[in-house]
Amino acid sequence: MDTNLQGIRVVELTHWVAGPLAGQILGEWGADVIHVERKGSGDVSRSIAPFYKGKSLYYRAFNRDKRSLSLDVTAEAGRKLLFRLLKEADVFITNYSTEFLEKHGLTWETVHRECSRLIACYITGFGLTGPLSRKKSLDMVMQAMSGQMACTGEPDGIPYKTGTITADYSGAYQAVIGILTALLGRQRTGEGRLIDVGITDVMISALEWRIPEYRLTGKTTLRTGNRRPSTHPNNLYRAADGYLYIAASNQKMYERLCEVIGDPRMKEPRFAENPGRVANADALDAIIAEWTGGRSREELLGLLEQAGLPCGPLNTPADLAEGSYVDEKQLVMPLYDEELQETIPYMNTAIKMDAGARECHRAAPPLGADTDEVLKEVLSLSEEEISELKRQGAIE
Repeated sequence: MDTNLQGIRVVELTHWVAGPLAGQILGEWGADVIHVERKGSGDVSRSIAPFYKGKSLYYRAFNRDKRSLSLDVTAEAGRKLLFRLLKEADVFITNYSTEFLEKHGLTWETVHRECSRLIACYITGFGLTGPLSRKKSLDMVMQAMSGQMACTGEPDGIPYKTGTITADYSGAYQAVIGILTALLGRQRTGEGRLIDVGITDVMISALEWRIPEYRLTGKTTLRTGNRRPSTHPNNLYRAADGYLYIAASNQKMYERLCEVIGDPRMKEPRFAENPGRVANADALDAIIAEWTGGRSREELLGLLEQAGLPCGPLNTPADLAEGSYVDEKQLVMPLYDEELQETIPYMNTAIKMDAGARECHRAAPPLGADTDEVLKEVLSLSEEEISELKRQGAIE
């Protein structure tokens, strides 16, 4: 069956999360993704916990549906080989530092001069330009510097990072959007494009209204715990056997919630309109919590859903793993893993289409498992030429 990205070849010189994840997403839709990994040690995430049978599950989260080529791009022979691959590719993805790329001749200017049709996506902490373009960073630092961390946590507590690496995930998806847009543009112009994704910039752009609010009023909204700062009630409430989230974000929803709960205090004038509910959120939450605290989550969810109110239980990853939802929605897929010699669960993308995805997915490859195959298939190298590259130390 044809896939949406059939015939598109991606060369990714990546490590950690954002770059590999962007490549994995393209691979899911049929692109031939070649993951160029550091000769000897490979992608640094191969050494990061959690481990299963001594192999990293962290690495496996971001490296499905691609081939692994072990290459020393710091050596002249390795770098020449990389450029030969780029000339046969449609897309180049890298999330190595600006300093590394400059040192080894992999800047946009050099790549574009050699490969004018190539779409090159550079994913960095702060973009290729600006005062912080050479600053190195990781997800949690970018959450802190972007203002996102300042908006996360209890109002009187310290700021918190999110529970997962949301910055890297956001950066990867923005990179994919840029790549797909550039591929469409190249159909018209025939020219390659530079895609410059600064992950901190991505996180800043997701601050909703907060920067305009501050510039216009001198005030801004920071931590509000599990509440939304602009509408109420939106909060996590304790039931008799766990927690659930209730979101009654507009007037009609609030009126329905009043009917479900049946407490006359909720119809007091101070709660009549949304601004009053936001200003008196503590008092309103106390009334709602009194109602939820004496009932099971199942009962509460039944009543709220019957009234058409947005609500849901607080799930842990274990709850999701033990439940059926992730399997029904194909958010987890079983794949045979060559290194582990067994079939294990892999996370799937949340993007669904009626057609165009791979039918046969590939597990994350062992380091350098596809080096010879790629060089023979893409560059038509002979066994003798490959042996010579190994002798030179360019590949393993």
